[in-house]
Amino acid sequence: MVLGLLLITNGYKEDVIGLIKAGLNKGHTVNVFMMDEGVFYCQDKDIVALNDSDKISMSLCDRSCHLRGITAEMIPQSITEGSQLQNAMMHNAADRIINI
Repeated sequence: MVLGLLLITNGYKEDVIGLIKAGLNKGHTVNVFMMDEGVFYCQDKDIVALNDSDKISMSLCDRSCHLRGITAEMIPQSITEGSQLQNAMMHNAADRIINI
């Protein structure tokens, strides 16, 4: 199963980590897309560290980053800097989507 996480708010770090770990522990692939206030998760070392698994991919909306002062240099290399195309791709590939 492919689990999609659409992160659009900030302040739910433990929930995000718990959902990612639960999905991975069940053997699922987890695709994460960050936009709006959710792009601030790309600055959280604990969340970014989860991206080391080959069963997870993280991407974000570069426009949302720009509007919130997050520059390209601030985005970890393990996270794909993209657009709403990555969001659409996540939705297309996912069996289930959770919005946070």
